[in-house]
Order: sequence, then structure tokens, then C-alpha cells
Amino acid sequence: MFEDAEILQQREDEQRLKDFQNAQDFKWLMADSRGRRMVWRQLEEARLFHQIYDPHPQNLAFNEGKRQHGLWLLERINTLCPHLYQVMVAENTTVNKEE
Repeated sequence: MFEDAEILQQREDEQRLKDFQNAQDFKWLMADSRGRRMVWRQLEEARLFHQIYDPHPQNLAFNEGKRQHGLWLLERINTLCPHLYQVMVAENTTVNKEE
């Protein structure tokens, strides 16, 4: 029984380390303008803020899958580096300066 608890603790420690490394990797990606451009393109591709409806069930399911990925990315941003979301938006949207 003691060995089982030890193995379980080791697995939990490994998972915590993996989660920490994943978080650090994402923060590193978002800290650079090139990384923010990549994330922005993924959010655009996910059509997160657009209609995903399609009369064909397969297409609708596919669109929803892309949207779920976009929601996951947005959750990562809001959890790990929310201050960089506005930076990313400002870098990747254009405003007509002639108006």
C-alpha cells in the first residue's frame, strides 16, 4: 500500500511539473509579438466571435470543434496573462485613421 501511495504522489508531482512547464511556455509565447500573432491567427481560425452554424451536421460539428479550441486558447490567455490580451488585440486590429 505504501508503494501505491508513493507512485501516486510521484505521478501527481510529474503532472504538476508538466502543468507548470505548459503555463510557462504559454506565457513565453504571449510575451513576444510573434507569439501573439500566432495565437491571434488561431483565434481567428476558430471563428470564436462569429456564427458557427451550418445546416450540414458534419460541418457544424467541425466548426464547434474549432470554436472549442479557440475557447481553450482564450481561457489560457485570461488565466495566465490577461494583460496581454488587449496588447494582442491592439497589435492585430487596424483602425481607419482617416475617419
